[in-house]
Amino acid sequence: MFNLNEHAESLNATGWPAEARLRLEELGFRVEVLGTEARVPGDVPDSRVDVMVRLTTKSGATRTYGVEIKRRMTAELATAVHFPSAPPPLLLTTYLGDPVAGRLRARGIDYVDTAGNAHLAWDDVLVDIRGRRKPATPAGRASSRGAGAFGRAGLRVLFVLLSWPETAAYPYRRLAEASGVSLGTVKTVIDELGDAGYLYGRGGERRLARGAELLDRWSEAYSITLDSALTLGEFDAADLSWWRDAESDLLALGVQVGGEAGASLIDPHLRPSSLTLYADRVPVRLISRYRLARAENKGNVHVRTKFWQAPEPESWIVPSPLIYADLLASGDPRQRDHGDRIRRIDARLERIDRT
Repeated sequence: MFNLNEHAESLNATGWPAEARLRLEELGFRVEVLGTEARVPGDVPDSRVDVMVRLTTKSGATRTYGVEIKRRMTAELATAVHFPSAPPPLLLTTYLGDPVAGRLRARGIDYVDTAGNAHLAWDDVLVDIRGRRKPATPAGRASSRGAGAFGRAGLRVLFVLLSWPETAAYPYRRLAEASGVSLGTVKTVIDELGDAGYLYGRGGERRLARGAELLDRWSEAYSITLDSALTLGEFDAADLSWWRDAESDLLALGVQVGGEAGASLIDPHLRPSSLTLYADRVPVRLISRYRLARAENKGNVHVRTKFWQAPEPESWIVPSPLIYADLLASGDPRQRDHGDRIRRIDARLERIDRT
């Protein structure tokens, strides 16, 4: 099986997971590795893939793929996760159930998993293997590498660093206060980011590096680990436009706008069908004043926990890295498209991508 939990070390040592090569060779392909951590031209600035690889069939047909290695792929991620548009993407992952694989095929993303499921299609080439069972995971194989930085508490620290890159130079205590985590968590995250090359020292200060890649990884981990833990309540509004005239009320209660509604303040072309609010607690006064009704299931107003303390004066809109991540985590292709758009036009996200 691919050692995906430790794929970074594997790539550094060999350029390509050996099991991945064997799996593709079993399917009849000749594999040529063209480079690791390759920059993708013409996409998000400084966007990278894990590996560039050329596959050749016995008949001589070839295709160059930008390979993304993901430890886990859920149905939501299969819909929402960003892949560079060129070269064609090839996903390597541990296991893909039929619903997840179907979403990838619908997006035109080829894949291979450790169980032997695969889909690769171009010109007259078609490999389509489905229904293989999930392989057992040997005890003791899981790696803790990245667990601190990309665990639930670590993601809060990463959010602060991405939203306010100058905080990379902050003392641990100030970072802990801004992200609401322990000093030990901050130290673990800073150490891991430094080891992975996401932080570096200049003039005696820490600075953020490879911001585009870190935003991709944070957004993916956020949708898996943190997103579902933030819900405070679901409500319905008969008129969803009420919030546009409620800036002073929202600011007075420490409530900030995120999700689609927040994105519409960045991109006026977006017409939100839902409203996401971030607050320290359920804003009862706001709910009463604007006649929001508690929803039995998922409403059109999502109230979520505000999990950070801004190191600078607050706006009524949450930082754009969170808006971007919420759009991707929604599982809605329309919201994902808007996420890609605001990543290109929002000044804060552009700055991250240039880091």
